[in-house]
Parts: sequence; structure tokens; C-alpha cells
Amino acid sequence: MLSLVVVRGPDRGRAFPLPEREPQLVGRSTEALDLSDPAVSRRHAELTPDAGAWTLRDLGSRHGTFVNGVRISGPVGVRIGDRIRCGDTEMLVLMEGAAPPRAIDAGEVRARRIREARDGSHQSDEAAVALALISCAAEPIDADALLAESARILAVRLACECVALRATDARLADFVVPSHTAADGDAARGPKASLALVRRAIGDNEILAAGDGALSLIVPFGAPGGTRGAFVLRRTDASAPSEREVAAAARAAEITTLALAARGHRAAHSSQERLALIGETVASLSHSIKNILQGLRFGADAVDLSLSRGELAKAQEGWPVLQRNLDRIHALVLNMLAWAKDRALEPEECDLNELLQEVRELLAPAAGRRRAGIVMELDPALPRPSIDAPAIHQAVTNLVLNAVEAVPEHVGLVTVGTRLDAVTDEVIVTVRDNGTGIPESILPRIFEPFVSSKGQRGTGLGLAVARKIAERHGGRLEVVSTSRLGTEIAMRLPIGREHGDPDETRGPRGMDPSEFGWQFE
Repeated sequence: MLSLVVVRGPDRGRAFPLPEREPQLVGRSTEALDLSDPAVSRRHAELTPDAGAWTLRDLGSRHGTFVNGVRISGPVGVRIGDRIRCGDTEMLVLMEGAAPPRAIDAGEVRARRIREARDGSHQSDEAAVALALISCAAEPIDADALLAESARILAVRLACECVALRATDARLADFVVPSHTAADGDAARGPKASLALVRRAIGDNEILAAGDGALSLIVPFGAPGGTRGAFVLRRTDASAPSEREVAAAARAAEITTLALAARGHRAAHSSQERLALIGETVASLSHSIKNILQGLRFGADAVDLSLSRGELAKAQEGWPVLQRNLDRIHALVLNMLAWAKDRALEPEECDLNELLQEVRELLAPAAGRRRAGIVMELDPALPRPSIDAPAIHQAVTNLVLNAVEAVPEHVGLVTVGTRLDAVTDEVIVTVRDNGTGIPESILPRIFEPFVSSKGQRGTGLGLAVARKIAERHGGRLEVVSTSRLGTEIAMRLPIGREHGDPDETRGPRGMDPSEFGWQFE
């Protein structure tokens, strides 16, 4: 026969047998168990026998009924070893005649934890879950991906089924499931968890337990004004969670709440940064476009005036101004597109030397207008790297065009070279000019967008785009040297690499709770 032994409260030490076929009322009324705790309601809870098992349900008590530290709602099965708390009274479910477990004081618990931490032979569920979730929270993933991984960690660490429900609005009207662990076809045997109880747990910020046969643990996370939801856990053996498991789930909810709050703060901060960057971008681009348009207008006016007077020679003098500014607006548009949006890389083996020859032919007219030369120093034995040829073409075009615009007229010289670094297994493209060098004041920021050493002639996107393309290939862009005698910039690219594209990454699919294998009512 089972008995309830009071282990805490005014009636500590008393035992109440539970006859096998007689329901028992817990409370302070005359027909209930004779408890003297004033915090217990007169009709607090009821224990009902059913084929050798006992079910506990709360009767609308003022302070609630708890099993193993979790407030229950609806009938919950209890077993030997479970702790039932009503008011300030805590009772242990024992088999009659069996000795109750020896109480362990707080000092002994602390000493045991110190021993465990020292020898590393055991780690509590709570510590294991906390460490795993802290590592997960540090990853640069969005809120739904965080919830998906947190649910998986709880399922693995606590050997249970777990699902994360995320509220879609502040009123908790609807929920989605960022992830689930139930196998296909589990819907028929999944537990029933009321969404009303989930809302109650979130609203009261209180762990609840409910279920029909199998116990579901509802552990809320989040805070008003941010992402809110709850973890719903169920043990596959239909047993009630232990106190350690409840503590681990509660700690998981605390860590998840902090992680979600941090992501919300970063999102708000990032939004402000994006707005500031948009303002800076618009201002910089407007300035650059204005300068280009002024050049176009000046060249067009010169050509128009010359043609109206029949002075063909004068018109020919104005045409290079038009051509130069058309080249600038073309380069600006291409760089704006490259900076604003990444297209998926399409790497394939490519003759890099041949690609650089194409860049030289493309920019020969621009160099010719400045009476500058472009010299090629290419390694004929250079291996064929796996690259996205159009992207690298644009990056090198930016580097060479910058160099052409930096050299003095008539005596300007730009040298483009290639070589292999056998130590790092990289091909290196170098662009060297005989200009006046990069000013020391902007050298640390030379690869930032809209930073230029060319004054009104520069947009500040060329080097930024070139570095972005190099890094997307797994390489890098660096200033090798700069002085009053000129500047050398090198782009290092790995010979062979599996290229990924961040745009291809997809987060877990958000689902309606009705799609999940469990039943939510």
C-alpha cells in the first residue's frame, strides 16, 4: 500500500496511507487528510486510484498543487518517490513499510557538487544543459534556429521528446514550431497539451505540467516585449520528470530568455546602424553621381557647342571628357550592384593570366587617355585556380583602374603580375603603380566603403568591392607597400576551394502547431 509521508511543513513526520480503492481528498476539511497547514485549501487536491495507479488533480486550490516542483493542471499520474506540495506542506509518495530516503542537507549537497567538479566524473543534468545552451547561444544564428537547437539539446540531454513553441504575437493568439523531434506518424499517440495551458504558463511565467496518461512539462521562456514561447517536454516512458530534470528545463528557459533578449538588442542596434549606413551611403553616392553628372554635362556642352559651330576638332577635344565620365558611371553602377547584393558564386577552373589580359585590354583606353602604360608580369606556369571568373574580373578591374587613376599623366606606369605561393597554396595577383601613395590618414580605412584617396574623382567602392569578392573566394586583399614612390596591392586566392554562398543557407521551417506530431488543443 502506498503512503504519503509529510517531509516538510507543520505536519512533518506524519504518514497517511492510501487505500488501494478509495479516493483521498487532500485538504483541511473533515473528509480530507488531516493537514493543519493554513496555506492548504479546505478542498485542495484529490488522489484517485485507477487499476493500481494513482492520479492527482488540483481542485481549484488557492495556491496550486505541485508534483516534483511543477504546478499541475488536470490529472497527473504519481509514482513512488514523487514529491507532492500543497501550500507549505510537502509529502513524499512511499510504499508502506519502506524506509523514507535520508534527508540530505544543503552542506552535503554543496560538498558533493564540489567533489564532482573536482574529479570530473559526473556532471548534473542542469550543468550539462546549461553548458550546451550557452555554446548554442553564442552562435550567430537567428531566434528560430536558436529555439530549434535548444529544443534538440533538451531532448538529447534529458532523454525526452521536446518541442519549442514560439508565440507569433504579444497576445499569444498563435504559435509556430521552429523545430520538432517527433517521428512521422506519431500524431496518433502524441500527448495532448492545451494551448490554453501554454498561454497560462507564459503569462504567469510558471512551469506547468499537464497530460492524459503521459505527462507534458510546459516551461515558458522569453519576456513581454520580445520573443515569447514555451518548451513542451514529454518523457517517452510516460514517467514524471525528476527534480533535476525540472531544474535543468528551468535553467534552459532562463538561458534561452537571455539569448533571445540579446538578439533583440542586437537587432535593434543593427537597425539603427543600418539606417545610419543608408544615410551615409546616400550622401556618398549622391556626391559621386553629382560629380560624374557635372563631368558629363561639361563634356556634352563642349561637344554641342563645337558641333553647332562646325568645329569638329573642338568636338573631338570634348569627347574624352564624356567618355571618361561614362566609364565612371558604368563602374559605379557595377560596384553598387556588387556591394548591395551577393550573387551565388560559380567557381570553375580558370586561366587567370588570360583573364588579366582581358582586363588590360578593357582598360587600355582609360590608361591611354592619361598617357599611362599597363605592363604585364605574368607567371606562365601559374596553376589554374577555381574561381568565379566574372567576379574576379570585376575585382581586378577595380584594382587596375584605381592604379591608372593614381599615376601621373605621361609618365604613369601600372604593373600587373601573378605568381604562386607554394607554401600557402595560393595564387597572388599584384597591382603596382608609381603614384604618390595612399595618405597615411586613410590607410587604416582604405578598404571601407566610401573611403577614397582620389578626392572627388573617387567613389570609395572599388577597393571595398574587390576585398569583398576576394574574401568570398576564401582569399584576402592587402596593401603590400605604399610610399611616395607608389603603391602595391595584392589579392591572394586559394587554388582550389569548395565555395559556399551565405545566401544558400536556410533556417528551420516555422510550422503551425497543428502540423507537429503532438496534439495541441
